[in-house]
Amino acid sequence: MKDENLKIVLPDHLQGRSLTTKVIPMLCGLKTMLTHLVELNGDASMLRQWEKRCYKSYCINEIQDLLLESYQEDWPEILKEHLLSKDPCELGASAIDIYLVAYITETFGVGKDIFIQCIKDMGISTKDNTANAIWKVGKNDGVYLGLLNSDGSIRDINFFRQWTHTEFVY
Repeated sequence: MKDENLKIVLPDHLQGRSLTTKVIPMLCGLKTMLTHLVELNGDASMLRQWEKRCYKSYCINEIQDLLLESYQEDWPEILKEHLLSKDPCELGASAIDIYLVAYITETFGVGKDIFIQCIKDMGISTKDNTANAIWKVGKNDGVYLGLLNSDGSIRDINFFRQWTHTEFVY
């Protein structure tokens, strides 16, 4: 747990990957996609289009067998280790949206309205619906993985230290 009065200063990039390009996801939650993948006995070709985009965003093909052989309650830890092993430039929008939610929340403040305004100010999109999609996917996937709190603030500071390869300024 971090002190409520401390503010974490995250870099405005993720290991060199821009936060302003290719960050608009399809509305598909990671947990929902994984559950459907199991129902399909691992046949990713049968996923719906928006689920395929989520699958690709997290490079699930690289850990699919491990996930399918594991208990669902172990998936978040497997996925966190996988994210830490990947070059962020290889990850798609859904995965990077987790960082974007954390970055905006820790840098500019908590709340969906602040987030939407920052998405506009950063030039990512001028549309509320697009900003809302980024917020929803990033926040929900981050909460599912135990990385973010329900308000978008950082829950797992050690993960973000490892992911950014930096020590934070408070």
